[in-house]
Amino acid sequence: MTTRGWQKERTITTLDTVGRRVAVTTGLTRDPEGRLVAVIAVGDGPTAIFRHLNDLDDRPELVANAADTAADLHTMTGIAPVRQLRRRR
Repeated sequence: MTTRGWQKERTITTLDTVGRRVAVTTGLTRDPEGRLVAVIAVGDGPTAIFRHLNDLDDRPELVANAADTAADLHTMTGIAPVRQLRRRR
């Protein structure tokens, strides 16, 4: 079930920094110019575009920053990141 009217919407529940449950949603929608974009939103907050349909970069900046932050956590704690295989919908 979609809650924001996006296409290919996916929502996970995680915790915020004070331990409250919060939904994080990703999906596809259209920007004001009508271009198909990949977006992310935390809770009922605003939507952030992380990839335009015609981006030339192999790795969008938001995705790259998230991956780099996960690597920083690994470096600082020694805890290896865990990757789970998910069944595609």
